Amino acid sequence: MAFRTRLSIGDVLHRGVVWSLFGITVWGAVMIGVVHRNTLAAGRGALAKQQAETPAPQTSSEEQNEIALAEAAQAALKGRSGQRPS
Repeated sequence: MAFRTRLSIGDVLHRGVVWSLFGITVWGAVMIGVVHRNTLAAGRGALAKQQAETPAPQTSSEEQNEIALAEAAQAALKGRSGQRPS
């Protein structure tokens, strides 16, 4: 017959505190995930709402000229062989 020793009140209290802190830690980790998912969903909703309300920006003739010049410069760089003259 095995005899079981009784735990002292200090041991019982310590065990209770440890398990409570473990439970709070697990609960906190789960809540971090829940809040993160909720924040992402709210951000997606706000972005969709903003995009629906904001019309597409229209470029002026001056901006179109700048874009054309930039594209021409990029095309000129791509046409080079990449070697520098010595």
